Amino acid sequence: MRAGNIYQFKHLSKFQSVEVFNAHKEQFLRQHPDLFTRSEFMAFEVLSQYSVVVPGVANAKIATLVSACAGKLGGISRATFVRMLRKAKTTGFLNILNTYRSNGGFAHNVFVFQPIEASSETQLTYRQQSETPSESRGENHHLAQESINLLLNLENKDLNIRHVKNDNDTFQPYSRTPQLQDLDHSFVPDNVPREFIQTVKPFFDRACEIYTFWQKAIFAYQKFNFQTPLVQLTSIVIDAFKATIFHYKRHKIKTSFTQYYYGTLTGMFSTEKRRERAAHEVIPRYNWLDA
Repeated sequence: MRAGNIYQFKHLSKFQSVEVFNAHKEQFLRQHPDLFTRSEFMAFEVLSQYSVVVPGVANAKIATLVSACAGKLGGISRATFVRMLRKAKTTGFLNILNTYRSNGGFAHNVFVFQPIEASSETQLTYRQQSETPSESRGENHHLAQESINLLLNLENKDLNIRHVKNDNDTFQPYSRTPQLQDLDHSFVPDNVPREFIQTVKPFFDRACEIYTFWQKAIFAYQKFNFQTPLVQLTSIVIDAFKATIFHYKRHKIKTSFTQYYYGTLTGMFSTEKRRERAAHEVIPRYNWLDA
């Protein structure tokens, strides 16, 4: 493919407008909340910003894109940008094309984002009586749109449809059996503390969502080799979730919801581990006889 200006590649765009492209990008991030590190996410955002003249298409050298990140949190390395590209390409959301100069040799790359297949979004509900008077319904809708895809290891299986024969010798299907994503908070396993479920369910009502948040707590807990059982630290996990909700409602979260929640958990567990270590340290007694 010959190198050229961005309008030369307009035919590669898969999106009708920038708004449609942004909607697919947000859905991609919800489906892959832990795909990028903080630096890689910054690289991804810069590439997205270069893809608005022709929605979903960018033509630029990697060096140019890396330079565009220089003013953001100290910048990133070329290796970080390439790593982000590799991850995005692996998911199928990004396609990378090479271009050539008229006299031979490689020129700039063309980055073509691909549409995300429509899927049922994870619904994020919030109880009406819990809202303050200053909040609008639009904010709840925004929270739902920004909610992450919390379904782990969910396979795409054919619907389990049963049929029954009626009086006209024709078969009518029963409604499908409930799938994992259909189960509400009452299906959360017993190893998840009830008080944690009660805290999370006004915001995330699906069993798989609540269970995933608790799994994140387990992962963070295992990093610190606590002597205290996790169940006794449930209040810390709840505080981390509440803090994440608070900062989300204030639009202060720059990464994904789960990344912020996990980072908050790690910080709180680190503080608690220092307290635990201090509590178990044995202070040597002063030996007056030797003195």
